[in-house]
Amino acid sequence: MKNRNWFWGFFFLLSAVFVIASQIGSFGQIGFISILATVLLTALIIHSAADRNYFGIFVPLAFLYMIYRQPLHLIEISLWLLILAAVFASIGFSFLFRSHPKSKMYWHDDYEHARQTVENIDDNNPYAKVSFGASSKYLHGDCLKSGQFFVSFGALELFFDQAQLSPGGAELFLDCSFGAIKLYVPRHWRVIDSLHASLGGVDNDIRLSQPAENAPQLTLTGNVQLGGVEIHYI
Repeated sequence: MKNRNWFWGFFFLLSAVFVIASQIGSFGQIGFISILATVLLTALIIHSAADRNYFGIFVPLAFLYMIYRQPLHLIEISLWLLILAAVFASIGFSFLFRSHPKSKMYWHDDYEHARQTVENIDDNNPYAKVSFGASSKYLHGDCLKSGQFFVSFGALELFFDQAQLSPGGAELFLDCSFGAIKLYVPRHWRVIDSLHASLGGVDNDIRLSQPAENAPQLTLTGNVQLGGVEIHYI
């Protein structure tokens, strides 16, 4: 706690220096609101870096680029393209450098929001929502019937290798926008892809599946918009 106080003390002192320095030369056109936004965005980036929350790093950087594009004579890029690139970079880093839990996992029927989490779900009708973060869900239902999973500006991994489908099969609803969902499904399951993709993609290599003759059926429904869904058979 003491070290954190020292850190934030120096941070705000440097912010005060920045406020004065920003009025010198070409930075004088930035304005008070942009200066305040810079301080807040920088604080968010530092805090997110400590927690390895990549969405809290890249998205603020996109806004900082827009603030300083003219003063620094940077290349003109659309804000929406910057945000989209920041989201994709965050998703990529979330998958490549996923943090591991230190001592415990979280058990509950709700959802973890905004940060990288690992969760075990013992429910036959699971529900999860991920926004501006990354999460891995290990399903343990013994008679999985349905499920709803929502991802926006985030990344979600779903592991079904420890779950059992109901005899009548199960239907999962996926809603993925500006994000990515990866499903890890036993290769002996029969997976039916009924997802609707709009400016997005669904990667389902059924050649790797080996469904049993009377295997229960897992049906995927929902929407994929500016995102991606991958189905892996294990």
